[in-house]
Formats: sequence, C-alpha cells, structure tokens
Amino acid sequence: MYDSDFRECPCAAVDTTYPMTQQGPDTPGAFIVPTTASRITAIKIMISGIATDVVTGSTCAVRISGAGLTGVGEGWFVGPLMSLAGAAATSGGFQYRDGMLYKTNIPVKPGATFAAEAVVNGEDSGTAHMLLWIEYDGVPGVIVDGDYREIDIGAAANTLVTLADRGTAAGEGDFKPRGTICEIVFGAALDPTGDAANGLVFAPAAQLSGPGLMAAGNYKFLGPAGPTQPDTDVSGNGNCVALPSRYIVNIATKTGSTIRAQAQNIESINPAHAIMGLLYSS
Repeated sequence: MYDSDFRECPCAAVDTTYPMTQQGPDTPGAFIVPTTASRITAIKIMISGIATDVVTGSTCAVRISGAGLTGVGEGWFVGPLMSLAGAAATSGGFQYRDGMLYKTNIPVKPGATFAAEAVVNGEDSGTAHMLLWIEYDGVPGVIVDGDYREIDIGAAANTLVTLADRGTAAGEGDFKPRGTICEIVFGAALDPTGDAANGLVFAPAAQLSGPGLMAAGNYKFLGPAGPTQPDTDVSGNGNCVALPSRYIVNIATKTGSTIRAQAQNIESINPAHAIMGLLYSS
C-alpha cells in the first residue's frame, strides 16, 4: 500500500555523518517501515544551507542501513551539488531546486526500522541542511543499492584525480561493485577563486577503469558544465544548487574486484569538488 515518510537534519561540519532523525519540531528517530509496505520505490535527497563565508562548494550524500532493509549493502546515494556565498560582497539571489530522485526496488521488513545518515563533503559553507524522502510501494525502479566516491579536483587543469573518499573516510579506495551498474551520477560543486580578466571554464569530466568492469571500454562521463563570469568571488549570483548529470547504463561488473573513478576539470585551474555515484541493480 502506498505510503511515504521523511527525515532531516542539520550538518554543521563537512566530512562528518549526522543521523537523520528529525522532522521539523519532532524527533521521531529512525524510519519505521509501515506494516503494509513491501519495498522502497523511491528515494529523494534535498540540500539547503546557511552560508556564512565567501564562495564555497559542497557535495553531499545519504546512507540508509538497518534491519528494516533487505539486501542493501553499501546504501549510499548522492545528493545535489551546492555552491553558496554568504559574505556581503559575494552573496547572491535565492534559488530553489527539486531534489535528487532515485527510483528503487528495495525490499523492506514491515514493522522493522532502518536508519539514515547524511554527510556533506567539500567545503563548509556554514551549516548545510539535508532532507531525505522515502516512498513505499509506488512505481518501482531497478536500483537495489548505491555507493559513491568524491575528491577535490581542479588544482591543475586537465589532470585526472582519483575519487577515493567517502563519508568520513579519506582514502576509502576504489569502488567494490555489488551488481550490474544501472545508473551513474556525476558532477562537481564549483568553488570559484575569481579571475578578473577571463572568467572561468567549468567542465568536469570523469572516467571509470579497472578489473571490476566486465568488458574493456572508455566509460567516460561529463558533469554539469558552463561559463562563469570574471571575478566570481566578488560578484554575481553566489547561491547555486544543481543536480549531478545522470546516465542510465547497463555495465556488467566482477564482484570481488574493484573499479576506479577519476575526474578532472577541463582547461581551467579552479577548485571544484567532484562526486560520482554508482547505482546497482540485482
């Protein structure tokens, strides 16, 4: 029977997991699977924030885990990208954006519970605020699990950097595939340093490689890209929430092996915080 629920929490610091136990003025704690539910058919992640600094870029993710879920291994799902500016000289206009929606097919145990935790990576804008919406027994997708890696890119233009961090763990290492990759999400949160003369090229790109891929190939993907105006640190619309690029794929993997993700910023030396999510089907 159709149902839905949500949890939310503030994230005061980066690279720190926070339990998603709140619901406005209430604190219901972990999710309780409805007694009529059979599966989670959608997950939506949203991010907002209080900006207290010059321009910052942040990525985010949510993890679900617990006895109420059947078959979830990693349980990580990537959220939106966010760039914020809070100083008076850099602040910009308002922006509202829908969340990152995943269509899933995750079996649940009626009456049992599962926990959710949120993490923000990249830079600390002040206080990020994350929300997670869960749908039960709607129209299902094929996703049964997810994982992600992130890293800072752009210190050198056109230079691949390995995405090796996850959650609170720096150096988590390469992906360990858990099934067929059915969807890939990739993008980077821009942290512009400003360039009074030329503006900035912002064009993140990524690639997968390694023995965990069943077949040899290129496996290259682009994230959201676009121009930025000159001297971005001191002018313009400083607040931005964007969704990573999504690719519906069918990539066979070798369980027990590894997949490496690498990313770069094309042509421009400019800080950005890249993130890639792999979504698995059964």
